[in-house]
Order: sequence, then structure tokens, then C-alpha cells
Amino acid sequence: MPPARHSPDSRFALRRVVFGPAGSLLVLLCFMLPSVASALDFRVDFRDSTYQVQPTDTFASLLAQHQSENLITTNTLTALQGISAPVYAGGVNQNYSLLMWINLNALTTGTYTFQVGTDWGRGGASIAIDGLTSAVLDEFVTTDDIWWANDWNNPDVFTTTIVMQAGMPYSLGWLGFEGCCGGSATIRYSVDGGAYQVLDSPNGDVYFVTPEPGAGLLFGLGLLGLAAVGRRRELDARSE
Repeated sequence: MPPARHSPDSRFALRRVVFGPAGSLLVLLCFMLPSVASALDFRVDFRDSTYQVQPTDTFASLLAQHQSENLITTNTLTALQGISAPVYAGGVNQNYSLLMWINLNALTTGTYTFQVGTDWGRGGASIAIDGLTSAVLDEFVTTDDIWWANDWNNPDVFTTTIVMQAGMPYSLGWLGFEGCCGGSATIRYSVDGGAYQVLDSPNGDVYFVTPEPGAGLLFGLGLLGLAAVGRRRELDARSE
């Protein structure tokens, strides 16, 4: 696969999202449900898509776009490593969007850095959300052709760094759009400047747990909140 076609200074665009009452309520609800801790699991969705990320997009608008497309497959996994459409979406290798998402509770207070190596030929976004306040702690949006070439030193690898408090809930999401040719995505993390390790279970169980009553329900409520924000903003833009 050829390297990304961009200059290093033009790759990244950072945006912040202010959630309206409906979006905030739904995201908040996903963390107010009765809960007990369980081992980590991750939700991965593949959908048909030819969408190209635009400079005005946010994670919310891209999530709404992803949700509007035909679902290819959805999986619950124990690791975000080597996630590719040919493996997880029945051999598909072009014209798709990929959503990776987790709701978690932090077990240890610290500074958490997440690195993402991925193949997003049509751009994509990532987001970190405080589960109690629905505040966006970090958001990344790019319109560029991202391809990390399976090299953590590649300049297309990007990071999300947030401070997490022990016992507090957070949501992390990564969403990309690919034309071809079915490259893979892997996410790894570091705590307080320590060594990086793949975001998986059981390694991640030292620092995180997934809230119950189940990642599927929590994930769904969180998505409803974000997607609702994206659709509302799109409708508002069309009416102006």
C-alpha cells in the first residue's frame, strides 16, 4: 500500500463538540445504569461507505454518517489489534467505514496516552468523553489519507492523551473511512509515560474495567447521543 499523500503540517484538525441536552442526557445515561465491573471488551462495526471526511466534520457528524450506512458486520472483541475488514468483515477490502468503541471505568488515576495506527484513506476521527459530564476531553478529525504502514514511528500515527481519575467512567471512540485496500488498525496505550502495550484484555484489565449491564447496551446509548448531535447539526446547517 502506498504511503499517505500529504505534508506533515497539513494532517491534523482538532475540533471540540458541545453536546446539546438530548445528546448529553443519552451519553450520561449510559453511565448511570446500575453497574458492576467486568473484563474489557470492545465494539467494532463495519459499514458500507464511500464518504470522504470534510473539513467541517466532527466526530458526531461522522458517527451519524456511519450509522446511516448499511451495516456489514458488528463484533465484540477482546483486543483492538489488527482490526481489518478482510478479517472481520467477510473479505471486504474497500469502500467501508470502521468504528471502534469502548466504555470503561479507570482503575488507576493517571495520564493515559493512546496511539492509533490505522488505514483511513478518506479520513476519520477519534474522541474521548468524560462519562459523568459528557465533556469532550479530546477530539481529533482529519480529512487526510492516513496510512501508518504498520510502523509506530510513522508520522501518520496519532495520539490521544487524557487524565483519567480512578473509578470514573470514560468513552473512547475511533472512526475511519477507507476507499482501499483493507489495511489494519491497532490501538496501544501508555500510562504515566510507561511502556506502550496493545489495548486489550487481559493486559488492559490492570487499568480499566467495562461497566455492566453490558457493553452492548452502554455502547448503544452512547452512540445514540453522539449520532443525534451529528444529525441535528446537519439539519441545522441545511436550514440556514
